[in-house]
Amino acid sequence: MNFVFYLFSHILFFFPQIFEEDREKIKHMKKILVCMVLAMTVFTVSSFAQGGGGGAERRKQMLKDSIGLTDVQVDSVMAVTQEFGAQRRDIMMDQSMSADDKKAKMTDINLKIKARLKGTLTDDQIAKWEALQQRQMERMRNRQGGGGGGNK
Repeated sequence: MNFVFYLFSHILFFFPQIFEEDREKIKHMKKILVCMVLAMTVFTVSSFAQGGGGGAERRKQMLKDSIGLTDVQVDSVMAVTQEFGAQRRDIMMDQSMSADDKKAKMTDINLKIKARLKGTLTDDQIAKWEALQQRQMERMRNRQGGGGGGNK
C-alpha cells in the first residue's frame, strides 16, 4: 500500500513537469491542424464555386457529342434528369424497399423521363440516349464489382 501511495504521489508531482514541453508541442500542432483544415476548406469551397470540376459541363458536352443534341435539347434533358434525380436517389437509398420494388419504381421513373423527352428529342436521339444510359449503368455496375447478376 505504501508503494502505491509513493508511486501515485510521484506521478502527481512529476506529471506536470514532464509534460509541460509536450503541452506546448500539442498547442503548436493544434494550430497547424486548424490552419490545414481552413486551407482545405477554402480550396474545396473555391473549387465548387468554379463549377465543381465541370461535371455538369462535361455531361452537357457528352450529350452533344454522343447523341448530337442542340444546346436547347441538352438543357431540356438536363432539366428533366435533374427533376427526377432526387426521386431516383430516394429510391436507391431507401433500405426498406426490396430490390424488386426499387427496380419497379425506377422503371416507372424511367418511363416518365422518356415520355417527357419525347417532346424534345427525336426517336433516334431517344434511342441513343437510352443506349448511353445503359452504358453508364453497366459502368456503374462494373465499378461496384457486381455486374448485377445479368438482370437487365
